[in-house]
Amino acid sequence: MKQAAVVMTTVAVLGAMPFAAYDARAEEKAYTVSAGSISGSWFAIVTTMFETYRNNIPDLTYTTVPGGSVANPISVGSGQSQFGMSYSTNLFAAARGDAPYKSKIDNVRAIANTGLSAYIHIYVDRKLGVESIRAIADGKMPLKVDTGPRGGGGELAAGRVLAAHGVSYDNIKEWGGSITYSPYREAMDRVNDKQIDAFINDDLPGAPLFAEFAAKEDILLLPQEPQAIKIMEEQYGYVPGVIRAGTYKGQTEDIATTYQTPLFITRADTDEEVVYQMTKLLFEKKDDLVTGHSAFKALDIEKAATGLTIPLHPGAARYYREMGVLQ
Repeated sequence: MKQAAVVMTTVAVLGAMPFAAYDARAEEKAYTVSAGSISGSWFAIVTTMFETYRNNIPDLTYTTVPGGSVANPISVGSGQSQFGMSYSTNLFAAARGDAPYKSKIDNVRAIANTGLSAYIHIYVDRKLGVESIRAIADGKMPLKVDTGPRGGGGELAAGRVLAAHGVSYDNIKEWGGSITYSPYREAMDRVNDKQIDAFINDDLPGAPLFAEFAAKEDILLLPQEPQAIKIMEEQYGYVPGVIRAGTYKGQTEDIATTYQTPLFITRADTDEEVVYQMTKLLFEKKDDLVTGHSAFKALDIEKAATGLTIPLHPGAARYYREMGVLQ
């Protein structure tokens, strides 16, 4: 489904700024930033981050556009965007030219490991009478599943977790089911209208939209099976994890699942001084960032340069060396 191509554009900030933390450069810094679905966590996270940059880096303006973990390395690599977020698993595949990418994308660099963990959530309608994806496969059920926006890391994760349980998109269609790729809010509407009976995607535990799903009495959150978790880990680089009991209303048991961590990324040719300033602000202005979005609590200087599957940008590396967390 079509989404607005550009959702938020900040007002240009020109000239001297008395509250700026750094000296201005001669040229205006106008950037496009690829986030996630409009109603997902990434859009709010990216906007919070770049509002902080706008308030502290003179002449910086930005436009936030919808994107996804799969699409964002392509957008940044091609120059459509200069910054974005993407999962480490997707960035690894992009750098190698592995599926779902058709060729290598070798000009994307990491700024920071965000420390956020996006856990795969598998929601099904209780009327299906199943407690595992394996039961869906065994019964060859005509599942009507929505996997979130096409091109996002969550949609890719949905396909992978189904396959790890022995179910492909083609299987679902052969059994009389369907696959849809709705923006998150539309997926919620489809659940309410009984147009779908399953939703699979990933996000932070307790994310508002997922909490809405979990709050419905007719919706069940399914665990991943041990063998599927092993496949997700060994074949795709996901990490075994647990959605703790009590994360959602009515959730009385831990839910075994897998997760991945997003990185903040940029182009290899982005100005080193700008990236240095941005990296520094991530930590010097962490309190402001946390006020804007609680997800920034996970940001940790000791871990920001770890778990990377692509090279660090020189500007980011310079800051981490200054802080003694990178040799």
